[in-house]
Amino acid sequence: MFYLRLNKIKIINNRELLGKAEIQFMSFVNAGEADFPMLDDFYNTNDDSLKKKLVAQAVTQVIGSRIMPQIQKVKHKQSVYFGDSGYIVYKSETTPADLNWMLLAIESDSKTRDNAALAGQILTEKNIGSFVGAIAVLASMSNPVSLAITTLSTLVAKALIEIFKNDKDDQAGLLLTSFIEKTDYPHGKKDAVNIIDSTGNMFVDFTIFAF
Repeated sequence: MFYLRLNKIKIINNRELLGKAEIQFMSFVNAGEADFPMLDDFYNTNDDSLKKKLVAQAVTQVIGSRIMPQIQKVKHKQSVYFGDSGYIVYKSETTPADLNWMLLAIESDSKTRDNAALAGQILTEKNIGSFVGAIAVLASMSNPVSLAITTLSTLVAKALIEIFKNDKDDQAGLLLTSFIEKTDYPHGKKDAVNIIDSTGNMFVDFTIFAF
């Protein structure tokens, strides 16, 4: 078995002027190329209509991996713990060769949307066109599928943040990271402490382990 466990999150600024804020954490984990066979098809077709459908499938795969721990009431500079044993955000019967993880923290003032609603808001004609263009230019790279997954994850993160922002839900943190078995967990274990996110507002402790 293989696990990715969230141990602790520290939020520096909770995006509220006074008191505690309700922070919704959203974790999205995908097992690299194994979860995105449609991207192989993307690079093997010249059909523009099919490319859009395949990209929509890939985006839906990213969104569909969402796991949401319980909403936390968080003060400025507070550390959030997930019990004595942490919170499992990904598990698999086999050890993935690579892994992509997006952890998003939102100061939430509105109701939580389900995955279908999020996909519907993200997969506009304009966004799909942008996504297709962004990953099409990677075709000449040595490993376009792997790069496409990372690119799509970043684009989905930006789209999600924009959706939440429009509903007055402020971003409190965003961690985008990738792992490769050979370099990050060659012996089935990786502990990480105080990993800073892309906003500088969130620090994350996590553990990867397999047995």
